[in-house]
Amino acid sequence: MKVTNTQQGPRGINAVGGAVLIEPGQSVDVEVSEAELKVAEATGWFSFEGKAKTVAKAKAVATSDDSAPKTAGEVLAMVDGNFMAFKSAASKLLGDKTPSKKDEIVAALEELATQP
Repeated sequence: MKVTNTQQGPRGINAVGGAVLIEPGQSVDVEVSEAELKVAEATGWFSFEGKAKTVAKAKAVATSDDSAPKTAGEVLAMVDGNFMAFKSAASKLLGDKTPSKKDEIVAALEELATQP
């Protein structure tokens, strides 16, 4: 699909292959999901040609890490990485009892790991 930036400044679009920056007046051939096309059309920043031919449906692909439930030990191993990913994984195990502070989450997970 041909996408043209109709604005005075550069604009980005999330193509299937990754983000693409489009300079003012520039046209690029990209493939975008139906959801991204809907959002991009709503901004009014772009003009589109060939929509019907090249739009791919977005597919949710679950990785093995996302689909398999984590144990308390596996979540504790994530403690030094991204905090929000750590907290999200911890909340799947701890539920509504998930504390807000990192050290409290670690303590709750350690307690969970030692329970029979």
